[in-house]
Amino acid sequence: MTEGGIPLSAEIVTTGTEILLGEIVDTNAAWIAQQLRDAGVNLYYKTTVGDNLARVTGVISLCMSRSDVIIVSGGIGPTKDDITRQAIADATGRPLVMHPGALETLKARFARFGSQMTENNLQQAMIPTGATLIENPVGTAPGFIVETDTGTVIAVPGVPREMKHLMLETVLPYLRERAANQGIIRRRVLRTIGIGESAIDDRLSDFMQWANPTVGLAAQTGQCDVRITARADSASEADVMLDALEAAVRERIGDFIYSSVPEEPFAAVVARQLQLVHANIAILESNTGGNLAARLAESTAADPVVALAIAVNTDEVPEAVAAQLVVSKSDEYTDAMAARAAAALRANTGATYALALLGTQGEQEGVYGTASGRTWIGISTPSGSQAILCGYGGQDEYTITLIGNNALRLLWQELKR
Repeated sequence: MTEGGIPLSAEIVTTGTEILLGEIVDTNAAWIAQQLRDAGVNLYYKTTVGDNLARVTGVISLCMSRSDVIIVSGGIGPTKDDITRQAIADATGRPLVMHPGALETLKARFARFGSQMTENNLQQAMIPTGATLIENPVGTAPGFIVETDTGTVIAVPGVPREMKHLMLETVLPYLRERAANQGIIRRRVLRTIGIGESAIDDRLSDFMQWANPTVGLAAQTGQCDVRITARADSASEADVMLDALEAAVRERIGDFIYSSVPEEPFAAVVARQLQLVHANIAILESNTGGNLAARLAESTAADPVVALAIAVNTDEVPEAVAAQLVVSKSDEYTDAMAARAAAALRANTGATYALALLGTQGEQEGVYGTASGRTWIGISTPSGSQAILCGYGGQDEYTITLIGNNALRLLWQELKR
């Protein structure tokens, strides 16, 4: 904690023109952010800046004006474009000096591997005046910590393996000590299906005004995650807060929550439910190209639940099912036809459940799918058959995912009965 019990605030600065231009994906910032969250440190900004001394110096100076701790990843190697140490020196007003211990460690490492240390390697032993060295036993570039009256700047390597070692062994313990080992942030993710982001916002609007614990939304393709977060002095206290908030959230939108496991696909949850009741399913797809069957099959490779998967544009449609698809124009599909096709597919295959997705591409292209496209989803179960109409069709990835989610939601509701 800072003075007055206010949690430490932090920023992450990732340097590297190759990251800025998208040639390399910045995984370091995401990993560091997760560690800061678990350590109870508030993270308010993340910045990526190219290998330009003036710009890196400017970014660090800005960060110091608004945050307690700035973690800079990358740019402390031996090459000319490794300018992070000089930028930190300029931003903090602490000239670079040779660190005798770092120099000896560097020489010993090169000697151990029988390599010749070149002149440019010497810059890796240079750190800002008064800085605390962070030993790097898994690489040649040590990190360092510069404490000033306006903020603390911490430099770590950009190589993920080296960065993680320095963070885990030195930086995170340092931050926990700075925070007096108080404060921890815990998070849960409630995954929903069948309800839009705006509808969730409307139902949880009062919760979303809270300062601690907090509620946030993250829209996904055809679904939405509800993230609940709590800060407390201990993990157990944070969990108590999350338990109460989760229960309140479930009271309002519980019918739409399918998982509390981050990143768990909806198809995996539905497939697991099929396995639990020892059921299988046959699927007939038009427009979606077998995507739904593939999603279920991918989730249950060791214990398959898909009895038969058919794409309408193939010659594999069983005769009994083909009889239900007598029309030649796709715009003449109906919900009754989708229900009959599902029933025929279930009877023909002997599967516990059957889904028939009959979709049109439409003629007028829209942002997602086609403005005039539609899809009928029929489902057949041991208790009967029914169908619903989705007001979109097409073969783009977004639309195919939406159609599949609607079909899975129909099946999920049946399995929950």
